[in-house]
Amino acid sequence: MRQLSDTTWVLEGPCNIGFIVNDDEVTLIDSGNDKEAGRKISKILKEKNWELKNIINTHSNADHIGGNNYLQNMTNCNIYTSEIEDAFIQYPELEKAFLWGGFEINELRNKFFCAKKSKVTNILRVNEKFQNDLEIISLKGHFLNMIGIITKDNDVFLADSVFGENIIDKYGLPFIYDVKEFISTLKKIEKLNARYYIPSHGQITDNIKPLVIKNIEVVDKAKQQIKKIISSRKTFETILKEYCDINRIVLNGGQYALVGSTIRSMLTYLADGNEIEYIFDKNQMLWKTITV
Repeated sequence: MRQLSDTTWVLEGPCNIGFIVNDDEVTLIDSGNDKEAGRKISKILKEKNWELKNIINTHSNADHIGGNNYLQNMTNCNIYTSEIEDAFIQYPELEKAFLWGGFEINELRNKFFCAKKSKVTNILRVNEKFQNDLEIISLKGHFLNMIGIITKDNDVFLADSVFGENIIDKYGLPFIYDVKEFISTLKKIEKLNARYYIPSHGQITDNIKPLVIKNIEVVDKAKQQIKKIISSRKTFETILKEYCDINRIVLNGGQYALVGSTIRSMLTYLADGNEIEYIFDKNQMLWKTITV
């Protein structure tokens, strides 16, 4: 546990979890990746004699909502999130179907892709104040309708809008749903004048600009690699294989879903920008860079 102010603490780990404390009542920012995370949070609450009242989920990915079920069953706490994300939290099987584009393969049937159900009690809207202390901001891009939180001490919880160097070095291109929104959000984050920046997957910092630049560079590198790959017409499967070969990525079922979904999003982004095009030829969808 790291204390940032009188009211703000962060449980640092694979997924940083915020504790906003007012008069010994706690609002969590996300809940970790599974029941064990919920138990760890419950132990901290007991040790500090704090009462859990609310969980704010920045988005619905399993590693951010995995402790919801355990904690809500234990405390009957409220769960807040944004529209669309609420559906995935209450029906987490949607994430598996979303990633696979159909009924999922066995390798997606685990806690990393499907958390246990929890009940969303309230919807948060961007630019609203939560209990007069927390400002809700939009951080779209990584997922459908992700949000961030700015505290009264001007510390900002950034969810998965920006990834730490350790994540980028290990995985390369992170999971992105909407590339245009992801880049737009990064540029917005760069302009924030916060005291501390708390990415979910990365170190707490008082200077977010270097990390923003690195995330933008990773997206641009992938963009250039993909355009080079499709200098001649290629199917999605060939593009995915060649991209993974270049970046020394070894696919399994889970990585196929995650990396594949992101490559599709990159293709859509490039096509929307009139940098590449696709045709259907003999029942194959073929992509190619547009030459001027």
